[in-house]
Amino acid sequence: MPAITPLTPNYHVSPQVDPREVAAIAAAGYTTLVCMRPDGEMFGQPDWAQVEAEAKKHGLQTHFIPVRSGAVTPAQAAQLKQVLAQAPGKVLAYCASGNRCAMAYQMAQQLPG
Repeated sequence: MPAITPLTPNYHVSPQVDPREVAAIAAAGYTTLVCMRPDGEMFGQPDWAQVEAEAKKHGLQTHFIPVRSGAVTPAQAAQLKQVLAQAPGKVLAYCASGNRCAMAYQMAQQLPG
C-alpha cells in the first residue's frame, strides 16, 4: 500500500496508487478513492481506468479530478469539497506525491458553503 498521510480523520492523501493496492485500501476501511493525477503524467503510471476498475470491484466510490501539478483550480477544489460532503466514510485521494491532494483540500476549506 502507498504511504498514506491523514489530513483529517476522514481525509487522507497518498502518492500514486497501483491497481494491486486497491484491495488493501478497501480492507483498511476506505470507502472512497479520488484520483487527482491526470493520466499519462509520467511513463509507467497506471491509468485511472485501471485503478477505478479495481476500486469498483471492492465497493469503493470513485472520483476523477485530474489536476496539473501545482495548479489546483478553484473549480477542482469545489469538486473535491462536493465529494467530501457526500462521502460515506474515509476518503483516500492520490496524485504523484499527495501534495496536490493536500493543496486541493486546503483550498476546498476556504470555499463558502
